[in-house]
Amino acid sequence: MSDREPFYALGKKPPALRVAKAGELLFTFAVGPDTIRCELRDHGEYGIEAQFLDPVDVVIARTFRQDLDVARTPRAMVNAWAGQERKAFEG
Repeated sequence: MSDREPFYALGKKPPALRVAKAGELLFTFAVGPDTIRCELRDHGEYGIEAQFLDPVDVVIARTFRQDLDVARTPRAMVNAWAGQERKAFEG
């Protein structure tokens, strides 16, 4: 078989399944009976994403890049935004 065979060729193995990596845990908190997790995911040059998970499903997420605010780092922007969102969840 050649390297340029179509994706539907007989006997061709499917690509390996992608395994999701856990993000960096920022904090957890309880809202009623649920526990909400806030995780950070670093996307390199594309910025840092904050995800609120309930308990594993994404409830809200936002990505911050350096060009959004040149005075602060993306991590500082993520921390400020995540703190505001946590207050909204708890309030």
